[in-house]
Amino acid sequence: MLVYIEYISRLPGVSLEAFHFAAGRQEEWSSGWEDDVLLLNLGRTFRTGPEPEYLAVWYTPAAGLERIGDWERVFKAHEADELEEHFKLGARIEQAGSYEPLLEPVRRRDGLYYVEYVDFAPEVSREDVRDFYSARVESQAGVELVLLCDRIGRLAPDPRALAVWDVGAWERLDRIARELDGVEHPVRLVTAGLYRDLGQETL
Repeated sequence: MLVYIEYISRLPGVSLEAFHFAAGRQEEWSSGWEDDVLLLNLGRTFRTGPEPEYLAVWYTPAAGLERIGDWERVFKAHEADELEEHFKLGARIEQAGSYEPLLEPVRRRDGLYYVEYVDFAPEVSREDVRDFYSARVESQAGVELVLLCDRIGRLAPDPRALAVWDVGAWERLDRIARELDGVEHPVRLVTAGLYRDLGQETL
């Protein structure tokens, strides 16, 4: 299983509308390459969170890192030129990361997302982190964990792991946003951000 996250920015001088059109074309990839699911296509909202401001989260449940080799063949054969050229007119992938899901990911649209960027404490296993987040899910009424993933080796930027919560409503944010204050084990919160679906973000 592979989670591949693209960290995307809007090109200088490109209007927001043109950027939304370019980045929104990502949705069309899955119609041609059904092995890849676009789980999330997010924009930072109210300027809260790290740069770059946009995330596209892909999930390939039936393959691991070898899937990147398949993508390489697609691009070299120019099979995705139309999508790629439209995307490049308005957007740039600043960096990408390869991850493994620690819990089954959920495809989501029309959410209000709180994203935690976390590091593991020393000697902590993925199972420890999975259990910690599973317990948090049980304690968070009305809040859904849609993604928990850890990078493969060093094939993603620091910090090493992400958790994406759909909080559903602003009044549920306060509790979960404070929940990791002072926590150092099994994870340490490095930074966090607020996101909406692409085109619904508030700049």
